Amino acid sequence: MRIKDAINMVLWKYKDNISEFKLIIYDRYVSIAEIPFEQIERVDNYYIYLKDGETVIPIHRVIEIKRGEYTIWRRKGR
Repeated sequence: MRIKDAINMVLWKYKDNISEFKLIIYDRYVSIAEIPFEQIERVDNYYIYLKDGETVIPIHRVIEIKRGEYTIWRRKGR
């Protein structure tokens, strides 16, 4: 499953429980960062757009998607 598809699956299929999910990304400044799915507005083929209207995250920075402490999607090779 592609990253975009996994993110969209969580956004649409689990929209009632969205607070349980976190996006784990590589961040240039703090190494690894967690973004609650509640902050994600939308995703396209290249970027993830947050609801603050300013933050845009390149999709290649996504490492994994977690539901609580369980990994539901992980980038291959990590």
